[in-house]
This record gives sequence, C-alpha cells and structure tokens, in this order.
Amino acid sequence: MIKKLLRVLFVFVVSNSMFAQQTDDKIPSEKKNPIIFAEAFGGPSAMQHAGFAGGFELNYQYKKSLFSIRYIHATGYKKRDSVFSFYNVEDNDEFALLYGKRWSTANRSFSVSTGISHNNLILTKRDEDFNRHLSYDTFYGVPFEASFKWFYPKKRSHLIYNTLIPSIGMKLFGNISKRSYVGIGFSFGFGLSKEY
Repeated sequence: MIKKLLRVLFVFVVSNSMFAQQTDDKIPSEKKNPIIFAEAFGGPSAMQHAGFAGGFELNYQYKKSLFSIRYIHATGYKKRDSVFSFYNVEDNDEFALLYGKRWSTANRSFSVSTGISHNNLILTKRDEDFNRHLSYDTFYGVPFEASFKWFYPKKRSHLIYNTLIPSIGMKLFGNISKRSYVGIGFSFGFGLSKEY
C-alpha cells in the first residue's frame, strides 16, 4: 500500500513539474527601429521680393509626434533695368525648432509642424553708382511647414539598407515674423521613414 502511494505521489510530482514549467506562448516581439530621417529641400519663395529658398532638416518621430530641427536660407531679388537681369536684395538665415504631427501609411506620409525660429537678415541696397550698402537685422519668428512624402514600403534584409533608400516629396514652408516669407519645393531625404 505504501509502495502504491509512493508511486502515485511520484507520478503526481513528476507530472506537475513537467506541466508547471511556464512556457511562453507569446511570440517575442521584434524591436522596432526609431523613425528618424534627414532631408534637403528647396524651391521658389517670396519675402518682400520673390526669390529662392532651400535648407536641411533633421526629423524624429515618436508615435504621431514629429520633432524637427530646420535650417533655411531664403533670398529675394530685385529686377534691374534690363529684362533678364536681377540682383540680390534680401538674404535670410533661419534656424528653427518645430513640433508637429505626422500620419503615415505603407509608403507615404503627411505632416504639419510649427515652432520657433531665430533669423539673421541681410538687406542690400544699391545707390546710383550701384554700390552695395548692407544692413543687418536679427529677429524671432514662427516657422511652419506642411510636407507630403513617398518612401519605400518594404523592409530590406538589413536595417542599413532601409536608411539608404531615398524618399521624395513636396514641402510648403515659411515663417511668420517681421520679415515673413513662404516657399514651396521638392524634398529629398534619407533615413528611416517608418517602422520596418
């Protein structure tokens, strides 16, 4: 009787120890990459005079929030007496921090952002002899942008390959300040535009 009881107890302990081992049925989730990308952009712009603007931007996305550091150089030109001759009258260097929202699908995204900027402006005036006279101004502003971009939708075998695939897009950008300007242009970027 004791032997039977010991056998039953032994089987009970062994079976419990076998089934008591915790098996994790959950598939381990892959660690997702951060969404971080850089881009260059440029196109026509308008301050007090029409001209061109171009710049660089570094972006980081957390959930739907987009954080950006931006630099833009914007110029304005004035027409000379001849038909196809212009000269530079405005040069603005903008350094900005922006916050916004970004929504993305498999291969495209749309974002809007605004923030604060520091601007260094150089104004050029010409006298009758066409000599240059420069004046300088420094001021703060409210930068803004709306961006639409396309990027490669599929994951490559190595993460570094995904960062090297370029993205392209369109960007509306500008600044509200004592010397406001607005511009529109193409953007070209590298980096991780989505979670792969």
